[in-house]
Amino acid sequence: MDQIKKENVQFYGGTIGPWLPMITMIVLMILSTATHTGGLNRVVLIAFACLALGFFLCKDRKNYGKITLQGLVNPMLGTILMAYILAGVLAQLMRQSGIIDALIWAVSKIGMNTGFLPLIAFIVCMLISTSCGTSTGSVAAVAPVLVPLAASVNIDVGLMCGAIISGAIFGDNLAPISDTTISSALTQEAELSDVVRTRFPYAAISAVVAAILFVIFGLKMSSGIGSAPELNGSTARSLILLILPVLMVIMMNKGWDLIATLITCDVLGIVLNLVLGCISMERMLDASGPVVAGMVGMMILVLYVMLLFQMLEILNASGAFGRLNATLLNLCKTPRSGELVCYLAACLGSFATGGSGIAILFFGSVVRSITKTFGIDRCRGANILDGVACGTTGLMPYGNPMLVSLGVALAVDGISPDFSFLNIVPYTFHCWGLLLIFLISILTGIGRKFEMKEVTLKS
Repeated sequence: MDQIKKENVQFYGGTIGPWLPMITMIVLMILSTATHTGGLNRVVLIAFACLALGFFLCKDRKNYGKITLQGLVNPMLGTILMAYILAGVLAQLMRQSGIIDALIWAVSKIGMNTGFLPLIAFIVCMLISTSCGTSTGSVAAVAPVLVPLAASVNIDVGLMCGAIISGAIFGDNLAPISDTTISSALTQEAELSDVVRTRFPYAAISAVVAAILFVIFGLKMSSGIGSAPELNGSTARSLILLILPVLMVIMMNKGWDLIATLITCDVLGIVLNLVLGCISMERMLDASGPVVAGMVGMMILVLYVMLLFQMLEILNASGAFGRLNATLLNLCKTPRSGELVCYLAACLGSFATGGSGIAILFFGSVVRSITKTFGIDRCRGANILDGVACGTTGLMPYGNPMLVSLGVALAVDGISPDFSFLNIVPYTFHCWGLLLIFLISILTGIGRKFEMKEVTLKS
């Protein structure tokens, strides 16, 4: 094993050989999403097949297992996997408490002009996605209620879908329990609390502008008072669980580590649900209850991440990653150009891999290498990586938030069968805002901070 570590592992195909498993995986992911056969189950199968491809390309097949298993001893991997599992439990505790119906019910009782419905959808999805850490889940929860309502009061359905996706992406980008927030922080060797704190101004500015645009376009496209969704307030007590994401941020700001914070919030979430009667003890202990379902629901993601780290080790052991980093760094003459490369990696990575979370894990080490070389603050790298990846995902025609929105919209009576993502993309204001605000920040240098003097790092 020492010999393996001292010399680069050789692959058939020359310098391109070590990259063939990764290239094949990306191509298959694109084909999978383009044919609507995506999802993590398919991604795991693709990753496994490409890991097997690496075995046949490796010249040292006898030690291939030892080589790839080195990826599983990466200290960051254990933290990522535990964080995913514990965050999955917390997300299920929030969802199964009835908090989603409670939020929609609470907002529906306001009874304002129907022109404000896109704004309401945006805010509701912001709250749900920030609380539960999921963009797809937020869209799936809100769209079936508010999209038909928008159609019934003659609000542009594309505008409503854009508002829902925008709100969902807000939380996916910012929530402490979001997989993208966790991955971006850990891959950039940053504290999660610092990442959330420094990311908030970018997310908030984009959200405020998006909210104003939703009001302007909403009032322009509708007038009058509509009826509220037919929901009751039986789950209103679950709104108390909104203290959990707030507590999580407070604890991390006080110096608690991520795993300890998640365990504390999980335990408190269990207690609150039982005391409030949101979830029964029988349900809590059931296989479909929040604890087991939260863990099991993350298993596919856990398997994918483990396979991905093994494949990344192929690139490390062969020296391919080192050569890529050297090439990219030669292109990066200044901190600005370095950040632009990070921006493009997050954007193109999301399009290639079909989602923000996968892109962040895939390109995280490249981004960290660039920011470390220039001494750019690690939170800055995490925020560019996450903000751009999430913004891009919200605009992709084959991204989950867009696909779910389209599915709901096309099922509404009176919606043209020609309705497509082109009717929605112009109104995903927060997604466009994230891409624009980070691009402006990179070009102007606003918000750029350094961990040490730049001149000592790159001549």
